Amino acid sequence: MQTESNMSFIAEEADWIGSITPDQKIRFLARLSFEITIAARHTYEAGTDDLTNPRQLRRINEILHRVTACLSQLLAGTCKDGFDRSMPEWVLSEQDVELRHILEWTWGRAKRHVGNSSSH
Repeated sequence: MQTESNMSFIAEEADWIGSITPDQKIRFLARLSFEITIAARHTYEAGTDDLTNPRQLRRINEILHRVTACLSQLLAGTCKDGFDRSMPEWVLSEQDVELRHILEWTWGRAKRHVGNSSSH
């Protein structure tokens, strides 16, 4: 269940995405994809092929699929309207509280990367 503060955070992040340039969106999504793969590591046992949380891994994979699909569409110039509003919802509205916190962390790391790289 989403809280009012989570819905407000998602709206703020949608506004942020709407305010950045297409190039920054591409860099953000590329970095977010990378960060999501790191987040997925907590779902398996290090040094083995064993999963410790297959449900979370599946959710992460579905989110990563959407993020990389948007990235591909942005690169091709075919991104649909509504991307700015839907992307934060896809990534940050996770019902699993533990996973939502992990995804918020990945989002923040990707966002900071865009901020740092845009100043160079």
